[in-house]
Amino acid sequence: MIHILRIIAVIVAITYFLHLVNSRSDLLVFGGLAIVGISIYFLFQEFRAIFNQLKSKL
Repeated sequence: MIHILRIIAVIVAITYFLHLVNSRSDLLVFGGLAIVGISIYFLFQEFRAIFNQLKSKL
């Protein structure tokens, strides 16, 4: 259950910070891109944890 909540939180963060990417300020654009990149990294970490958990149960 915790993995699903973390994935939902990452998706919400990505959609929120994509609004910053569309802003006019360069600092907000680069900040939004950095946060989207970090969020995608955490998303893949969660998928890896789920995959390892499923693999250990098999």
